[in-house]
Amino acid sequence: MSADHPARARYGRVQAAMARHGVGALLLATPHHAAFASGARRVRVGGSGGTVPWVVVAAGAPSATIFTTDPDGAPAWMSRDAVEPLRWVRDVQLARIRALVSPTNGAIACDVWSPALVALAADLGRPLVDAAPLLADATGPRTDAELAGIARALAAARAGVRAAGAARSADRSAGILRAMLAAAAATMSTAGAGFPVGEGLAWRDGVRLGPEAAIGADDRVVVEWGVYVDGHAGVAGDTSGPALDAPRRRWLEVLCALAKSCRAGATTAEVRAAARAAGAGAFGLVAHGLGVGIEPPLIDLDGDDEQPLVAGSVLVLAPVVDGFRATRALVVGERAHRWLEPAP
Repeated sequence: MSADHPARARYGRVQAAMARHGVGALLLATPHHAAFASGARRVRVGGSGGTVPWVVVAAGAPSATIFTTDPDGAPAWMSRDAVEPLRWVRDVQLARIRALVSPTNGAIACDVWSPALVALAADLGRPLVDAAPLLADATGPRTDAELAGIARALAAARAGVRAAGAARSADRSAGILRAMLAAAAATMSTAGAGFPVGEGLAWRDGVRLGPEAAIGADDRVVVEWGVYVDGHAGVAGDTSGPALDAPRRRWLEVLCALAKSCRAGATTAEVRAAARAAGAGAFGLVAHGLGVGIEPPLIDLDGDDEQPLVAGSVLVLAPVVDGFRATRALVVGERAHRWLEPAP
């Protein structure tokens, strides 16, 4: 993997942010944070409940140390010594983290908080600080290479959604949702997708469907599909069923109204207000960030957060209008947005 590969460049940004914030060790348990900092896929500690870090970054280290059941998912530039087996026993994992952190100096930053981590830092005589400011500094605006990678992942996800819709159209009398999702999965190899973000989501009349749900000819069904391509995530959604021309046109109007609020300095509260003013509903989130996974901001119509939007970040908009839901991704700009993919 070349030195200018996006994953290696991201690791360099993490190290630089650690130096600026006086952090000697960075502990990460949140999936998209762990993937961003390490460049690895599927790093996790089974049974940790999300409170035991999966990735340890020591200041000045040539790579992160990861704990994983998927050693082949480590980036090529990572030393094999930095790829460690997943620890199933929590105390064993914490002891290994302590051994990695102990030689470093400065604060210990972490994206999760637990009594065990507080005790670990106190035992070492080191301050434990929130990793959020450091990570925000490191992620910053997406580079052109990162945006290109996300765009490729979005295209791969869109291909899957279209295949799901085509599978349904092949038999208008009835069908099973699993067949639609299988058609989406069949596009992954051609699109260069490594593995799905999830198993696929579907709704009918706003209600989540299981994979064995029967789909009638007159049902309006929403499908969302996500994949990873070369370490970047793509998510796409659309609606299939009869008589969709009018709701699709209305959805496009609402989408454009919502997109106008997506500029640097605006807050998630303003995006939420714009969605409500335009008449948007939501099945889950009305918008969310995208990068190495589904990332903050996570904008719920019922939320009350006021997180500022960052120029160069990617947002996926997913308003619902008259039961019609689709997605489209954009890049937040200083004065206005720009679309990262064509309209569905």
